[in-house]
Amino acid sequence: MKKVLIPILLALFHFSSAQVPLKSHPFSTQSEEGFSSCRDTFIFLKRKAYYDVGLMLPSWLPVVDKNYIAIAEGRVSYNLTDGTDGPHLAGEDLPFCHYSHDVDFSIIPDKTEDNRFTNLLPYLVYAKADGFDTVLQRTLNCEWESGLAMNNKMNPIRDENDAGNSGGFFSTGHERGDLIWNWPGIGDWVHIEGSYVWDRGHPPAEAEIHPPRFMAIKRLLPDRVIIGDSSIKFATRVDVFACGDGGAVQNNRFNAPNFVRRVNMSSKDYDVTIKIEVPRPSAKAHLKYSIARHKADNFSLYELIEVNDDSAIAHFSIPWMSRNANDLEIYARTISFYWDEGNGTATDAPIDIYKVKFTGLRFKHLDELLTKAEIRLYSNVGSDWVLLNDFFPKKGKILSKGLGKTYKHKWTLNNEFTVYVPRGKSFRVYMAGWEVDGVDRLFGGLLDPNSPCNRKTKHFIKSRIFSFSMVMNGCFDDNLGETSKLHSYDNLGKKDSFSNSPQKGTNDDPCPGSKYPLKDRVFLNYTIEKVN
Repeated sequence: MKKVLIPILLALFHFSSAQVPLKSHPFSTQSEEGFSSCRDTFIFLKRKAYYDVGLMLPSWLPVVDKNYIAIAEGRVSYNLTDGTDGPHLAGEDLPFCHYSHDVDFSIIPDKTEDNRFTNLLPYLVYAKADGFDTVLQRTLNCEWESGLAMNNKMNPIRDENDAGNSGGFFSTGHERGDLIWNWPGIGDWVHIEGSYVWDRGHPPAEAEIHPPRFMAIKRLLPDRVIIGDSSIKFATRVDVFACGDGGAVQNNRFNAPNFVRRVNMSSKDYDVTIKIEVPRPSAKAHLKYSIARHKADNFSLYELIEVNDDSAIAHFSIPWMSRNANDLEIYARTISFYWDEGNGTATDAPIDIYKVKFTGLRFKHLDELLTKAEIRLYSNVGSDWVLLNDFFPKKGKILSKGLGKTYKHKWTLNNEFTVYVPRGKSFRVYMAGWEVDGVDRLFGGLLDPNSPCNRKTKHFIKSRIFSFSMVMNGCFDDNLGETSKLHSYDNLGKKDSFSNSPQKGTNDDPCPGSKYPLKDRVFLNYTIEKVN
């Protein structure tokens, strides 16, 4: 009897400890407890420099414990003036813990009576000459490895990426030219679950969800759906993506190194409650929903959905644990909630329809002088993303050829997006990326994040980061800046043309000649036409 009871009790403890909300804010100093510096030296041109690799051993440390699954809800933050500082692809990531660059975004946690979401924000303790300064972290950062745009030789996802396809992670199922449907946009409301860790690489350590395993995004902007009677309704779009493929050091891949942590997707069910954004046409209207599956979806079960007309509330559950779904399954679906009356929205709440058409791309400066520039560019319009490299293949390659490796300064674009914009709200037209340099060649050469501070670990890091090859290939990737503009009914006419470029920021890395302003280095040309 004891042999049966003990595993059951352990399973119950594991489940309950992973779900209990924090009762108070943690302090960043917790990330330093039990750790010490790991100093080494670097000699270049007879100059000796000291550096400390202790902060990356490990770079990400569980705040509670390795089984704790944090649940957060809130709005995606951004610069309210121009849309910058919102969701983006990380220009730099620690290559020893990644196959590809992360998708980064921050949320402003919702306030609740028990502070379950806001308590995830820690107090950051800054050491000063006269003592300490303690500041509450303002937003909660979230990072999920993108799985795209990598072409370095040691990387196992390079062939898929060069063909324009996903190598997994947060773009699982993506094929060349597809819209990336499941990455967040500015102002979206997000329910997110995943590993809750300290980012020790940037002291004082901030707390973040890295990587997530489940995300439901209620879009700031509505969508339109065709229902059974062939009528078209405006709808609240909720994109749901759940997958154990979080990143290089946390996934369920069969050929992963032995230090990679497995993701027990079936340790729980995933429950989300949302408030419907599109106004109810009248008291007679009823709330309905439709479901669309995306390419990556192989989840074997049905979601459970309940709606309440009067409160405009919807609740859905993904029964991973209760129905014994496999850890390797992927849930990738869009749930559209709509009112069954009229066009799906109140008559006093108009929604304008715009067509956004990309027409051209121009580089005023390419960051390479004697070799081809290895460009990686992403764009976001409203709720959808694209990898611009996808649209310039050459002999089936998008990274080793085409925009991915070029001397060319001007490119013709033909991308088109449709956005549905309620009066009083705006949408972002955004582009950002980088030019590949030395550090990108190190992605996929993994290091156990719990490696000891010894000669072997120091040699691994030094021989890569401080190598002759790293310097000769330009050190860190060169930032191309954020090209971003917010558009709304108040500043748009029937048809407008734009040519936008980054307006702030500096590229800065250790290599000579790598510090320069990003303003006006690359231009995105597009038109916006009102169609209703």
